Amino acid sequence: MTYDAVTVPTPFGAFTAIAEGGTVVGSGFTAGADELRDRLPDPRGEIHVRAELGEISSALDVYFTGVDVTALDRLPVRMEGSPAMRRLWEELRRIPAGEVRSYAQLGGDRRHARAAGSACARNPVPLIVPCHRVVRTDGSLGGFGWGLPLKRWLLDHEAAAMGRRREVTEAG
Repeated sequence: MTYDAVTVPTPFGAFTAIAEGGTVVGSGFTAGADELRDRLPDPRGEIHVRAELGEISSALDVYFTGVDVTALDRLPVRMEGSPAMRRLWEELRRIPAGEVRSYAQLGGDRRHARAAGSACARNPVPLIVPCHRVVRTDGSLGGFGWGLPLKRWLLDHEAAAMGRRREVTEAG
């Protein structure tokens, strides 16, 4: 299997997206595609670093500049996991930019909040599959693999671009 990767600058450092064809299969806030290898459908696949990846690069650019924070929502993704994980990842993609949902809302009720948290933690395509849009029931930020300051920035960035007031508390 062969993948293409692009790394773009962001206000929080580098972001890398890895694609197979035009479909994003892995991503993360890192400058090295090899650091994301364990997120890929075939971690042994060959990764070719490119200067740009067409629609993917364009969507990342307009997202981070704030021109269109919904652009990432239209990128095709492929994520491998159990049917329950895939269902939760699909629900993540339905959370509009500038809005948040609680882990309980994502899971369907409080009993499934942990499963929702696990789906966010195992998300192989963060940002594009917006696990950062999920917060605790009390409105606090909860967790994020790249740190809470980045999660806070992403939520503020999207809310500002959408003309909304961020509803997440600063605690947590």
